[in-house]
This record gives sequence, C-alpha cells and structure tokens, in this order.
Amino acid sequence: MESFHPVRYSLEENRFFLEHLGESPVSVLRDPTPVGVNPVAVQEVLGEVYDLAELEKHRGIPWAGLQNVGKIITRYLTEYEKWQEMSTRGAPRFPTMHAWDGKGRPHRGGITSDAGEVSTYFDDNGDRQPLSLSLRDTATTKFTAPWIKKEEPIPDHLTEDLEKGVLQCPVDGWAENFKPDSHQSHNMARARMAKHCKASKDDRVREFAIKVFG
Repeated sequence: MESFHPVRYSLEENRFFLEHLGESPVSVLRDPTPVGVNPVAVQEVLGEVYDLAELEKHRGIPWAGLQNVGKIITRYLTEYEKWQEMSTRGAPRFPTMHAWDGKGRPHRGGITSDAGEVSTYFDDNGDRQPLSLSLRDTATTKFTAPWIKKEEPIPDHLTEDLEKGVLQCPVDGWAENFKPDSHQSHNMARARMAKHCKASKDDRVREFAIKVFG
C-alpha cells in the first residue's frame, strides 16, 4: 500500500483504525471485530501502518507517521459528517464530485471535480485539498521542478469594454464584439462567448465557462 485513502473504507473501519493505530493487527484481531469492520481491511491498513512504524523505529526509514494517518482519518470523518448535514439542506451528497459555477450551482463530473471516487475536500477558502495520504513519500524526498509555475486562479467574470463594445475571455483572450448601445447585441456576444468557452480544448477555459456561464 503506497497511499491511504480513508474513503475506501467504511466509517466503522475508519473509527476502528483510529482507535488502534500503531497496534499489531495480530493482536487487534485476537478479538472479533465490531459490526461493519472487515478483518481483511484491518490487516491491510493496520498491518501496513504497523510495519512502517517498526521500520522507522529499528532502521530509521521515514514515512508519513501515525499522527498524519490519524489526521487524514479524522479529516474524512469530519468532512463526511459535514456533507451529510449539507445534503439535508439540498446539497449533493458528495460535493467534491461536482464543479461549482459562479452562482453556486453544482455540475456533476465537471472540470476539476473528483472522478470515480471522492478524493478531495473543500477547505475554508473553497480550495480542493487531497483526502488521502502518501505513506512513504516525505517532504524531504518530494521533488518539485523549478520551472513549474503555480497556476493563476480562474477569473470570476469576463473582461468588458462597454465603450468599444468588446467582450474578452480573460483566460485565452478570445474576443467578441457588440454594439455598445444595444442590449440585445451584448447578450448575443455573451452567448457566442459562452459557446466558445464551453467548446474549448483548454481545461481552464472550460472551467471558466462553468464558473461564469453555468
């Protein structure tokens, strides 16, 4: 197991892992497991964590650590409870499996959404954070290419010049003209822009389309 994904296990299993982190699965499995806890999952997760902890203890081989495994489990349990509460108010059951437009509407399977299974959560700033943990990779071994630049955030609106009658996509620069004194012409230019952005081969342009046009 190279990484740990708490969403792949039941809530009961995650709570059981949290209670027994660092213990030998041989010892833990001497007693019957609670309802909802599969012994195979216990052996898989607690066994891997126990082996990694022992290797660090006796050979000095670094890994993610018990504390971080506990943190990612706690994060998942906390987020799951939050998702359940929000779903009673009309939100999707798993919010991160959707892209969200500028009006707060969800689009299942949209650009940036989780695909196949839940793999992220939204932090307090609305940014996606991983809901998994690499067990063997550590900060000291992680390599980031110096030529890789952090992407700028997706803009929230079109660039408009009302005097010249120009609408422009701030992501790829595509422009549409309209008559400054015609509301209908402005709407038609906006419709053409929406069509262009939604059909773009650039993921960021399509993400902009979802955010601005829905």
